[in-house]
Amino acid sequence: MIEVQHVTKFFDTKRVLDDIDATFEKGKVNLIIGKSGSGKTVLLKSLIGLLPVDEGVITFDGREITGAHARNMKEIRQEMGVVFQGGALFDSLSVLDNVRFPLDLFSRATEGEKRERAIASLRRVNLENVETLYPAELSGGMKKRVAIARAIVLRPRYLFCDEPNSGLDPLTSIVIDNLLSELTHEYGMTTIINTHDMNSVFEIGENIIFIHQGKKEWEGDREMLLKTTNEALDEFLFTSKFNRMVKERIA
Repeated sequence: MIEVQHVTKFFDTKRVLDDIDATFEKGKVNLIIGKSGSGKTVLLKSLIGLLPVDEGVITFDGREITGAHARNMKEIRQEMGVVFQGGALFDSLSVLDNVRFPLDLFSRATEGEKRERAIASLRRVNLENVETLYPAELSGGMKKRVAIARAIVLRPRYLFCDEPNSGLDPLTSIVIDNLLSELTHEYGMTTIINTHDMNSVFEIGENIIFIHQGKKEWEGDREMLLKTTNEALDEFLFTSKFNRMVKERIA
């Protein structure tokens, strides 16, 4: 479980996160939703430790990361898996070397053990016989699955995903959603996904936090979304659904 208490973040004099309180539950798919510029990406980066917060406390199962000693932070980072928006694969490395990269950084396993674990991770995301390929030879959906394989190769306790369906067609997005949901429950991870994809919200969102203008406006599950009386959330849901319909028709 990850807890956020009174987190505030400034960029110069602009307050981009304003007194955020939230709980991200273990073994569930936790979603952060909101418009572009709402602060949801800043919140995700703050959770990962890429951005220091100016006020407030963030704890991972009771361990505080705000102001944590470098050694303690390194230990927690070894328990994190991260899927970045563009996949962030290394173009000069093969698929196998991309997936085993966290093992090279944090594991003392032998070369043979690293290879075995990397291949097992690829198989878990339904990719086989692709170890020798390079990112340029993969489809968008395959790149995302390689990124997920890399994120889970250390069997993390916490999984963070920034817009994992960005740039994917609707059918491939469903595959990625189902995979992330399966892995969350299979490994009992605390999974946090930053998204504006309404299919993701209604299909896999078990705990959902809506950020609006830097503030947490709403929190609940996907069933509660249908009954919301929050005007900002209702407008966001309608706009997102409309934009999705337009994009699908154009495609």
